[in-house]
Amino acid sequence: MKIRPASRSDLQKIAAIHIASWRDTYADVLPPEFLERRIEPSLEKHWREIVIQKRDIVLVAEKASIVGFIAVWCRPVPFIDNLHVTASLRSQKVGTALMLAAADELIQQGHRAAYLWVFESNRDAIRFYERLGGVQKETAMKSIFGHDISSRKIEWVDLRAIKKNQ
Repeated sequence: MKIRPASRSDLQKIAAIHIASWRDTYADVLPPEFLERRIEPSLEKHWREIVIQKRDIVLVAEKASIVGFIAVWCRPVPFIDNLHVTASLRSQKVGTALMLAAADELIQQGHRAAYLWVFESNRDAIRFYERLGGVQKETAMKSIFGHDISSRKIEWVDLRAIKKNQ
């Protein structure tokens, strides 16, 4: 498997992985109508119009094709906005490889800390982030495409913890 920076030409495939992951993972969280009809145009538009700044990090994992991605916005504190892996390859270290690669790049940029928000109902993701040294913090209601979802903040005060806990 290869981890590399995403190019503009990868964004359509990233959107497809993102859509499929949300449909699979959040079927019990988001309304069926939204997942069936509105998630696709919403996320396709998001990735088509996204402005990726110079210090932001968007990486893809490739096997024969792109099988996962991570997006980190460094504005100024690194915020891990997305980490998604094709359903058939989950629990096969693709997410871990993406987290490690992103942590390496963040450390090279001089960052020490990062955080993310995860749906509180996504217990598998929370356990995954904790295994990589993330610490659960506060909860908050987050508006996700107009839907209020209880979310949990996960924080790394030292990104080196990701490498230590892989």
